[in-house]
Amino acid sequence: MGNKKRVMPAHYRKDALIIFFLLAFTFGYFYQIGGWNGNSRFDLIFAIVREGRLTIDTFQHQGDTTTGDKAFFDGHYYSDKAPGPALVGAAIYFPLYWIRLIFHYVGQTSAEQILTFLVLGVPSALAGSLIYILCLYLSRNRFRAYLVTLITTLGTMYFPYTVTFFSHQFSSSLLFGAFFLIFFLKERPEIWKNWYSFLIGFLLGWAFISEFQTAIIIIALACYYLYAIWRNQNFRHFRSIFLPILGGAIPLIILLVYNKLCFGNFLSLGYAHESDSGFNSSMAQGLMGITWPSLLVLYYWTFQPALGLFWQSPALLFSIVGAVFMFLKRFYRAEAILALWIIGSYIIIMSGYYLWWGGSALGARFIIPILPFFCILLVFVPKRLTWPLLVAGLVSIGQMLIAAASIVQVPNGKLAIRIGTLGFFEYSNIYSYCLKLLLKGKFGQNLGNQLLGLRSWNSLIPLMVVLAGVSFFFLNGMKLFHPQNRPSLR
Repeated sequence: MGNKKRVMPAHYRKDALIIFFLLAFTFGYFYQIGGWNGNSRFDLIFAIVREGRLTIDTFQHQGDTTTGDKAFFDGHYYSDKAPGPALVGAAIYFPLYWIRLIFHYVGQTSAEQILTFLVLGVPSALAGSLIYILCLYLSRNRFRAYLVTLITTLGTMYFPYTVTFFSHQFSSSLLFGAFFLIFFLKERPEIWKNWYSFLIGFLLGWAFISEFQTAIIIIALACYYLYAIWRNQNFRHFRSIFLPILGGAIPLIILLVYNKLCFGNFLSLGYAHESDSGFNSSMAQGLMGITWPSLLVLYYWTFQPALGLFWQSPALLFSIVGAVFMFLKRFYRAEAILALWIIGSYIIIMSGYYLWWGGSALGARFIIPILPFFCILLVFVPKRLTWPLLVAGLVSIGQMLIAAASIVQVPNGKLAIRIGTLGFFEYSNIYSYCLKLLLKGKFGQNLGNQLLGLRSWNSLIPLMVVLAGVSFFFLNGMKLFHPQNRPSLR
C-alpha cells in the first residue's frame, strides 16, 4: 500500500451494495423487545405522533410500553433518553400510523419491529457497506475486506444491538459515517463537495443528541477533520470550518428546544429529572453518572469471560497485531492513532460509569459506539494470519448469532454483585444464559418462526442459507472474475 491515488472501480460499489442487502437482511431477520430502555424511546415516538406532545404520560405505564426509564418534571413523565433516535423514529412512524388509521393495518407490535429495522437496521447496514469500502480501499483485497466487514458487523455486539431499540448502534453508525467522509476528504480531495463538510457536522451532531457520551469520540473526529483540512491548502478556507459547524448546530438546536419544552431549561437533560430516586442519585454522581475510571471494570469489560469483549468477540484481539503493522505503514499512522485513541479513551472513561454492567445486557453495551473503528486496525493484520483471523471471526459471529437468536437483555443484576467471586470460566452470558435458552427451544422472534412457522433451530435455516449462499457467490465471483484485485497485505 502506498500514497497513490486510487480509483474506486464500479464493482467495488456493487460489492458494497451486496454487503448492504446482506446485512440489512440479517439485521431484519431478528427482533427483540427493548425493555425499559427501548420502551422509553417508543413512548416518545408514540406520544409525538399520536398525541402531538412530548409527555409520555399515556404510554409510560401501559402494557407493552411500560418503562421505568423516565423523567418526571412539573407533573408529567418524559423519556429520560437522548432524543435523537426517537425523533427519527417519529418521522418514520407518521406514515405508519396513518396507514393504521385508514386501513386498520400495521399494529403497534409490527410498528415497533419496523421502526427497529428502519432506525437501527438500515443505518447499521449502510455503515457496514462503508466499512467494506474503506477496508477494500486500504487492503486492495476483496476477501480481506469481506472478512473484516463481517467480523465487525456480525462478530461483535454491533449485531445483536441492531435488533433491539437501544441507541448505541444508531450512534455508532453515524460516527463511522462521519469518519468515512473525513478519511476520503484526506485521501481523495479532488472528489470533495462542500455539502460533505455540512454532512459531517450533521452526523456528529445527531450522534451526540442520540448518545451524549459519544462526545468523547466526536472530539477525536473533529480533531481528525481539522488535521485533514490542514494537510491540503485547498481546504484552508472559511467554508471548511463553517459548514460542519452549521451542520452540527442543527441537531444541537433541536436538542436545546426539546430540553426547553420538556424541562423548562435549554440545558436541562432528562437524566437530571429521573423519576426513580435511585437512578436520580446515581446519575448525579460525577458527570451524568461517570466518575473516575475503574481498572476492575476495564478487566471485566475486556478479558473476563462473563461479559468481556475479547471473549465474546475474540477476533478483535487481532486488532493489536493490526495496530503494530499499521504503524509500520507511515501513510496511515494518523488513522492508527485515531482508532487507538477512540477505542482506548472511550473504554477507559466509560469504565467509570456507575451502571457499568449495563443493567440487563449481553455485555459492555456502552462501548458499542467504538466497535466499527476496530475495522481500521483489523484490515492491517498480515496475510500469514488470515486463517487464524478467519477462525476467530467465525467463532465471534457464531457467539453473536446465539445472542441475536435468544436474548440480548441478559439479567445481570446478580452478576454485577457476584462477578468478583466467580471462577475464571465459571460463567458466561453467552454460554451460561443465551445458549441454554436455545437448547431449551426458547428462541426469540425471527422471520423463520414468524413467517415460515419454523421452530427451534430450524428457524435459523433461511438465514444460514442466505449467509452461506451470498458468501459463496461473492467469494467465488471474486476468484473467477476479479483476480487482479487480490493483492495481499504483507
